Amino acid sequence: MTLYSLQRSELKEVFDAVEDAFSNLGTDYYVIGALARDIWYSKENKLSRATRDADFAILVGTETQFEEIKEYLKAKKGFQDSKGNRYVLISPNGQQVDILPFGAIEIDEKVQISGTGLTSISVNGFSEVYNTGTAEVQLDTGHHFKVASLHSIVLLKLIAYDDRPEQRAKDGRDVGSIIEHYFDLQAEHIYEHHSDLFTDTEKDIELHDIAATVIGREIKMTIGVNSALVQRVRTILEREIKLAEKSSFIINMIAETKMSVEDAAKRLEKILQAL
Repeated sequence: MTLYSLQRSELKEVFDAVEDAFSNLGTDYYVIGALARDIWYSKENKLSRATRDADFAILVGTETQFEEIKEYLKAKKGFQDSKGNRYVLISPNGQQVDILPFGAIEIDEKVQISGTGLTSISVNGFSEVYNTGTAEVQLDTGHHFKVASLHSIVLLKLIAYDDRPEQRAKDGRDVGSIIEHYFDLQAEHIYEHHSDLFTDTEKDIELHDIAATVIGREIKMTIGVNSALVQRVRTILEREIKLAEKSSFIINMIAETKMSVEDAAKRLEKILQAL
């Protein structure tokens, strides 16, 4: 998905609606998930499994504030509730829009709201990403969004997979893809801030391994003050590395890329070592 296709797609209608709602209600937010991935990929014209869904993490203090945002989008923008999921709205053109609250509304890094269907979600890592793991991006659509950085997307996908592995097959695919493209997308940053990885002692290291190491370092900088979260991520990585070819996460990593099982496990190990 290129920035041009983002501009021409139905996503622009969603961007207009949510930007208006969040601005009028004084809500801070950032883009996460596959849409965040596509925004970064589009900057270098990288191909991806382009998504029509849009995921936004919103900073709110109460359930009332969360419901006000949903009601605004429904009353003024024609959105509708989704059956079975209290955190999803459907736009007038049929797109799924996830609105995931975090902040003071959380209790033990979870959000519980009233209603039926899916009413409880884990937002482990959302506040850390909000504080130090986003970047401002200007789209050709004219929208200016905070977007979860690539390493933050990896972090949140590892956690989401750990929460619901039976429903999160795409997370491994996305992490594999990000590792595969990360060096090309972040080369300037890597050379400027991680030049030590190019020493003589590391002369035979592969670029994908460098990418994985940098991802791990960046994740550590984002969540380092939360020792419990660091340990959770380490535990997730250790488990999948140990499972190797029996890991559905690794199986999905290699399904998306040209990695072997050994390559995928090695890159997860590089992330783990950097933590």
